[in-house]
Amino acid sequence: SSGINAEYGPPAAKYFIMKCGNQQNIEGSFHSGYWQTSVNTEKKLSQAYAICKNVFLIFSVQTSGHFQGYARMIAPAPFAGGNNGGMVRIEWLKKANLPFQRCHHLYNPWNENRKVQVARDGQELEPTVGEGLLRLWDDLPSYTPRGVR
Repeated sequence: SSGINAEYGPPAAKYFIMKCGNQQNIEGSFHSGYWQTSVNTEKKLSQAYAICKNVFLIFSVQTSGHFQGYARMIAPAPFAGGNNGGMVRIEWLKKANLPFQRCHHLYNPWNENRKVQVARDGQELEPTVGEGLLRLWDDLPSYTPRGVR
């Protein structure tokens, strides 16, 4: 689905799950304000950003049992990164561990109605599910990653 409704125009927001192999990738992104994506995910994000400027990326380190936070995309990859994907510019909005147990009531109809945490890198969430997931962070305090003042 393109996410565009001809009657109502482009969506207000789009939501994507970003999976990564280790916490260091997340902390590096906190410092740099960039996220390196795979070729396929970079294409999805750039297409989403072309029609909707509110593209939210929700991060999870594989096997952590948590989402580590979320960010808003503020610029697409300036160029296609070839086989390595591209770097998208992001603004971190919340840096806090959200246990998957807090999300068990959220299912993504755009991924065979699986729980939101059961997703591949770059999986788009149905907008009401994405919004509901972000709201779960409302009462969590942000943490400061190592090395950030």
